[in-house]
Amino acid sequence: MVFYLLARTAEPHWITMTLSRTTLSRTLPLLLVCLLAACAQFSPATSGKPTASTEEAAREAADAKAKAEAEAKLPKVELTDQLLYGVVASEIAAQRGVPASSALTYLELARQTRDPRMAQRAAEFAMVSGQLKIATDALKLWVELDPSSALAREQLFIVLLRTGKLAESRPLIDDLLQREPQRAGAIFIQLARLTLRQGDKQGGVELVKELAARYPKLPEAHFALIAVASEANDQATIDAEFDKLAVLAPKWDLPVAWETDRLRRSDQNAAIAFLKRELDRRPDASFELKLAYPRLLVSARRFDEALVAFQALLKNDPKNPDLLFAVGLLSYQLNDFPNAERSLKGALDEHYPDADFLRYTLGQLAEERDRVAEAREWFQKVGHGPQYLAAQARLAELDAKEGRLDQGLNRLAGIGHTEQERNQLAIIGAQIAIEVKQPQRAYQLLSNALVASPKAPELLYQRSMVSEQLGNFSATERDLRAYLHEKPNDPQGLNALGYTLAIHTTRYKEAHSYIARALKQEPDNPTILDSMGWVQYKLGHLESAQSYLQRAFALLPDPEVAAHLGEVLFKRGHVAEAREVWAKGKAIDPQHQVLNETMHRLGGE
Repeated sequence: MVFYLLARTAEPHWITMTLSRTTLSRTLPLLLVCLLAACAQFSPATSGKPTASTEEAAREAADAKAKAEAEAKLPKVELTDQLLYGVVASEIAAQRGVPASSALTYLELARQTRDPRMAQRAAEFAMVSGQLKIATDALKLWVELDPSSALAREQLFIVLLRTGKLAESRPLIDDLLQREPQRAGAIFIQLARLTLRQGDKQGGVELVKELAARYPKLPEAHFALIAVASEANDQATIDAEFDKLAVLAPKWDLPVAWETDRLRRSDQNAAIAFLKRELDRRPDASFELKLAYPRLLVSARRFDEALVAFQALLKNDPKNPDLLFAVGLLSYQLNDFPNAERSLKGALDEHYPDADFLRYTLGQLAEERDRVAEAREWFQKVGHGPQYLAAQARLAELDAKEGRLDQGLNRLAGIGHTEQERNQLAIIGAQIAIEVKQPQRAYQLLSNALVASPKAPELLYQRSMVSEQLGNFSATERDLRAYLHEKPNDPQGLNALGYTLAIHTTRYKEAHSYIARALKQEPDNPTILDSMGWVQYKLGHLESAQSYLQRAFALLPDPEVAAHLGEVLFKRGHVAEAREVWAKGKAIDPQHQVLNETMHRLGGE
């Protein structure tokens, strides 16, 4: 029996190359139907319904003719048991995650049958499995068997470029540009992406430059040249091509966005300068590209400039909720509270999507301005959602500050729906109790929460800190050891236990072992450096202690670190330096208990 193997059907499965895993399982039912029915070709059945128009009928006739002509070129292949087995086995292997094996089988079948669709299928499987050598062989065979296939030629030049075969891909690119000049833009975009893989960077620049010279008015050609020039660090070419693009395609964002992102990865300020230059000469650039400029400034923490840039955009779109939101947050950051309030309320009026976040932020802003009643109103307006627990926590703290701790804690009771939320609320309640000088109440809140969640590390850690405030150091040590049982290598827990032992016991070597484990994980953490400096001091290693503490104070100018460093300097006879460090600590917090006790004990006042 002779038939057209795998005849083209109304489904587009065999006329486009799709390099995704969905390709691997899509065709087996269709293949089996075609093979087992031994159909010579598939012609859509006519329904007898009249066509919508003469034009549609003519188009359908033309499509049918083109399909028939294409199928007429296909080889006539006898369906043997071996061929049937090869096709079915390959598809099943691909479905089971072994596409490389399928690629080899299909390539061999293509060589035997001389059917271009077999070669295409081999290429598909090879590309999916990353077998670029097999893909190259299959694509070359496909081009040989179907020289008119633009898809085969395009996929071949893509694979050749991916494997660094720049010279070999050149004739294919030339041929594609000549055959399909209307697709020149898409071809240059492919070139922009794939020539980046070439080992010969300058060769890539010369190739694209020569090709682009034929298309002086095609923006994609200039973009492709920019892309390869960036890999060769050819800044002169990059600048020249952007000058041309600013005239040819002032509304095309892609090249500007691409270059901005490339620069941002290595030099944020260079990206900002580039984007500003391009926006200055592209007044009709998209809103999204214009918005990228102040966002980059925010990322670079250049808040003043970012605010000016957002405000400039807001002038042209004064009711844009996203711009009002950005101006409000930046004004808040820069302590311009009146403008922050005005802008955030404006964003709320213009229906900014996350209205509760705005209400919560406006509540915080009112607190900053000592407008407590107004802050309460905003927090109370926050509905159930991501900001609800935070808003209730702020209300509870306001209650506590006004002498109504019980009312505040009752507000937090019962609103947590998950174990994690309930534990977090217990910690918040404990922190509020600490702030109003009721550490015993904080301890009880955490202990109650631990009855329901006895192994919750966050509760154990917080209770250990409260125990220390209460002077119950054995309880502090017990909870920290329980915390480390749940999180054995946690640097925060290791450091806390080590520091606790260093300041409340004489087990300095044991303390050192915990702190050393923490420091190994986070060698630049100033809190851990301070702990290591202090335990070195307790061990009598004053020079080493000074080194650690100086590093810690440089990273974290904290009064307690100042107390430690000053004491070590004082003990080493560097009294003037010690007093200077203590003075810096006093400037940060004149009432710091540890610092003042240290200075009084050593006569540094």
